[in-house]
Amino acid sequence: MKISCLLLDDDPLVLDLLQAYVAMTDILDVKAAFTDPLDAHRYLMDNHVQVLFSDVTMPHLSGIDLVRSLQQPPLVVLMTAYPQYAMEGFNLDVIDFLLKPISLDRFLKAVNKVAGILRVNTSALDVQNDTLTGWGSFFIRTDAQFVRLHYREVLYIEALKDFTKINTSDGRTHLTLVNLKNLEEQLPPGLFVRTHRSYLVNASRIDSVSNLEVKVGGHALPLGQTYRERVTERIVNRSLIRRQQ
Repeated sequence: MKISCLLLDDDPLVLDLLQAYVAMTDILDVKAAFTDPLDAHRYLMDNHVQVLFSDVTMPHLSGIDLVRSLQQPPLVVLMTAYPQYAMEGFNLDVIDFLLKPISLDRFLKAVNKVAGILRVNTSALDVQNDTLTGWGSFFIRTDAQFVRLHYREVLYIEALKDFTKINTSDGRTHLTLVNLKNLEEQLPPGLFVRTHRSYLVNASRIDSVSNLEVKVGGHALPLGQTYRERVTERIVNRSLIRRQQ
């Protein structure tokens, strides 16, 4: 059984990020997504959802005021960059309070809370949590053995003709007879990002991004022009703390 939800945030980029997170869980069913809280209010007056993911500070109507205006609100997860709203939110018996920028693992924890309250079977989600947050693992074949690597320990993967070299956070390297394209296709979507035709990088381990390179674990890797916009949008823009207008 999927959990029906409504997403509300006046920043379209945040909504895009939430939609991407939702797609990874396979347990949430987004019935509607709004940037205007008044539109969300009108929807909730006529439609039922099980959980509302709502920003707090928005024009016209705050997320807290929206919840107060509903006679029978759904389960609520509030989101904001301002922690001072947490106490007020919890006074409304909200399920969770997510501080921006919202990380995937923190979002999944909130989903697990909701699923637990609704008594939804979360076994599949628990497996996905391990993979999506980097705690899962995979095997590669080296010269004469199969080696287990954990996603969280992989810094980046480098193409070497028909081989790939996997570089891990402990300084080790592993060569495997699988080309980079083939390996990329078999890794979970969302964990790694292509920064160059010869490099695949663990998105969660990137320390900085510039016009020409990304830095991960003390290594400076080239950022190809073809991949620059995609990397900037996915790694930087989705979790960038912006100046308030």
